[in-house]
Amino acid sequence: MTTTSVTAPGAERMNMARITPLQPPYETPAGEEVKQMFGEQTPYVLFTTMASSERAWAKFRAGSLLDGRLLSLREREIIIERTCARTGCEWEWGVHVMVFAEKAGLSRQDVAETLRVPADPSRWSASEAALIRVVDALHERSTLSDEEFAELSAHYNSEQILEIIMLTGHYHTISYLAAGLALPLEDGAARFADYEALVSS
Repeated sequence: MTTTSVTAPGAERMNMARITPLQPPYETPAGEEVKQMFGEQTPYVLFTTMASSERAWAKFRAGSLLDGRLLSLREREIIIERTCARTGCEWEWGVHVMVFAEKAGLSRQDVAETLRVPADPSRWSASEAALIRVVDALHERSTLSDEEFAELSAHYNSEQILEIIMLTGHYHTISYLAAGLALPLEDGAARFADYEALVSS
């Protein structure tokens, strides 16, 4: 059994911004949206970096799939955390674990299981194992076999399947942004190292 063991891409450049984030007081249209989203909280650096470009911010916001209409919060977070784990994106994985894992009913062991490669289907319900398998297939081969699609179809309808594939693709994009920009990890966000020991044997 192996586990993902990843140093966040660009970790050696943690304090060097490749693209300067939008700075306070955020007095641009995108900056105003950032302020509304985060209130008194310091905005996450991914958001202020994207908001440095009005076009990039508009595209970034348009890609959101977090309305909760088709998938439960738990299902959504399994997809997102597994996708980010497979891409090695500690920044986005850590933020989602910090903000959503408990709300989604994901235990500390569940979170650790998103790092296990190959996955252990016995750790998940049948529908959740299908999600993990789809994320892995899309990450590794950029496609789904007939068997993988049939397994997913046993648990989810066509509209949900489109949502699952789009969500996986969207968080590949987010992972590329966070890694390509070498974003510094957020204070208080989860770290891979905090969970890897739970799936190391």
